[in-house]
Amino acid sequence: MKPQFFVTVVPIIVVAALLTKLPSADAAPPKNLNAAVAAVEKAAEEEDDATREWTSREMARSATREIARSERGRSEKTLEALLAARKELALAKKTKGADVAAAQQQVEQKTATMKEVVERLIGDTRAANQASRELFACEDRTRDKMAAARAAESVLLQFDDPAVKEAWQMWKAKLALLLKQREKENVRYKVTAPCEDANESRVLTAMEHQLWARETIRSAGQMIEQSGGASEIAQKLAVAQTDPDKKKALQEFAREQADAKKEAEQLIASKNQAIAKTLASEYTPRTAMMGGLKPLAEKDWDYAKARHLLVRAGFGGTPQEVNKFYALGLFKAVDTLVDFRLQPAAKAALDISVPLPPDDLEKKLRNDFLTKRAAAARTTAEKNQTQKLREWWLERIVESPRPLQEKLTLFWHGHFANQQSVVRNSYTMYLQNQLFREHAAGNFRGLLYGIIHDPAMIRYLDNNKNVKGHANENLAREIMELFAMGEDQGYTEADIREAGRALTGYNFDDKTGGFRLKVQEHDPGEKTIFGKKGNWSGDDLVNLILEQPATSRFIAKRLFEFFAYQDPNKETIDHMSATLRARDYELAPMLKNLFQSEEFYSEQAMGTKIKSPVQLVAGMMRDLGVKDTTSYSALNAAVESMGQKLLEPPDVKGWRRGRSWISANRMFTRYNSSAELLQTLARQDSQTGVDVVALLEQGSCKNTEDIVNYLVKACFDRPLTSEQRKKLTASLGQFPPPAQWAKQRNQLNAKLRSLLVLMTSTPEYQMN
Repeated sequence: MKPQFFVTVVPIIVVAALLTKLPSADAAPPKNLNAAVAAVEKAAEEEDDATREWTSREMARSATREIARSERGRSEKTLEALLAARKELALAKKTKGADVAAAQQQVEQKTATMKEVVERLIGDTRAANQASRELFACEDRTRDKMAAARAAESVLLQFDDPAVKEAWQMWKAKLALLLKQREKENVRYKVTAPCEDANESRVLTAMEHQLWARETIRSAGQMIEQSGGASEIAQKLAVAQTDPDKKKALQEFAREQADAKKEAEQLIASKNQAIAKTLASEYTPRTAMMGGLKPLAEKDWDYAKARHLLVRAGFGGTPQEVNKFYALGLFKAVDTLVDFRLQPAAKAALDISVPLPPDDLEKKLRNDFLTKRAAAARTTAEKNQTQKLREWWLERIVESPRPLQEKLTLFWHGHFANQQSVVRNSYTMYLQNQLFREHAAGNFRGLLYGIIHDPAMIRYLDNNKNVKGHANENLAREIMELFAMGEDQGYTEADIREAGRALTGYNFDDKTGGFRLKVQEHDPGEKTIFGKKGNWSGDDLVNLILEQPATSRFIAKRLFEFFAYQDPNKETIDHMSATLRARDYELAPMLKNLFQSEEFYSEQAMGTKIKSPVQLVAGMMRDLGVKDTTSYSALNAAVESMGQKLLEPPDVKGWRRGRSWISANRMFTRYNSSAELLQTLARQDSQTGVDVVALLEQGSCKNTEDIVNYLVKACFDRPLTSEQRKKLTASLGQFPPPAQWAKQRNQLNAKLRSLLVLMTSTPEYQMN
């Protein structure tokens, strides 16, 4: 018996929920091809029936919802008219010569109308709620039938039988006919072939579960609006009702609708939980498809790992913030950090402009002293604007709801390093900073394109002097050696020379700070780069670089070492670079894979990195919940004193991480600067010093031991010994109960800040 045909039908309006078990990648191969084909055909028919039913019920639900909404509006207007008529009747009874009978008649008419309206409101609202409930159940059935169809297809495709392949050739025409038939019936489908990869099938099933769940959430939200509005108007109608039985009926209806609203809210909560569970089912097979790192087991996710994630993929957070991430679960927590554009943008404001141009008349001043003073005014303005830029960026780092975006902006600033002292144009440095922020977790291709068009980089690496016939190789060399491929990784000196020619004419405009291609300075001739000949431009060079195997490995390793640990093994980088290549240099999927991986939470990774000055200062602010400082100049001064000056990496290789941060002199500075910030930081309430009491008020601390444990939890990534905790507890001494904190806030803050000074002066605090 030869197989006949089967299809997968997927509604274009995708939606979702979640209980079906996903197709197993480890299922034993079936023994009977005919039985497998029959199962696929049956599953396809049942899916088709379920999808038809869903289409019908969605239309019915939409219609009843609109009718119910219309009746609520009509009820509002009828109630207003009745109350107005009653008011007119009361006024007529007080006024001599008024037509009381006519006013009474109006009241009676409005009362009769209200009775009719109430009956329709109750009936139509109940009908709409019932249609919603039936739709919810139908969505679950449709979801399950779709999953069953995919599972049946996965079983069939395990056969290595020519009959299966032969059948598909015959079925293509029948699939096209089926699609045309569905279009004539106005049923919205698309017809797809089954997955030939078990992991892909599992991923798609998980995605469909999530999408159905989100559709149910959307519909349930409409039911909340529907029932909540009906309950509210019913209560108003009950107040206006004079008939006791009708009043009671309206009150019962109002309670019924309030219960329906709660029912929909509970459904939304359950679907959100279902989505979170399904994420784990999706990520493992998706990772396998891309060849990525092995995900951490859900059972191994704990508070310490949630804090590690928030510190490494951001700058830290209070225990409350860490607990929120822990409660999300590993996969949802990672999604929340990496998909940062779904979070509110930072509110930090910056007024910045291009540097003041020199006055042409300055050259004609008769006194050299005055000429220098005129130039000094511009230099001072530029210096002040650069300082504002640094403080603005620090404010974003400390306060942004998108911590990973700022962490990556800092990474790319060190990766594509250049110096304001060389560029001497804070406006173009700002534009570069925004470039890094815009493409932070986007596509690496976009970053490379941006860099070769970036005025600050062009100026820093002298590409403004790169002209036809006199090529300057600086930018070409650093793109290959430091920015994209790594030193001596798949390119020659000849490739660099030719790449320099490709970048000729890539310049910038002094007056606007924007990129400018000087066509007359560009070399349009044929060039040979990586063995390929063509009239390559700088933009072509980016594409050629991205084609090289070394590129994905180099970027994967740089990001891994920044977020996890130094010197990973080759296999680890192979997995990360495979993920990067599989998604055409999209960074977000690779970052998600990294932050979900066993490697990221390994002993080699957790608590093993020395904090950079920015991490130390910003981390302290975030861990202690400080978001009300008025003195980002103090934070910037502390960061600079520790050896990290924003917009001023030491050279084109960027900052050296690790032990370079902790020489003997720098350790002394780190301790002192941290202590000074804790004690003297200016606040918006005109007080100075960190308000530690405000942090403790969120922690339900009842005694000295609780306070020490809570602050240790807030500040340390490496565990302290019981002996260290005892010393800290003894240092703090007796502490009053929370009820007395408000009256002694300043004195208690002074004691707590002294305790924090001790804590931040420990070697353990320097690590994350």
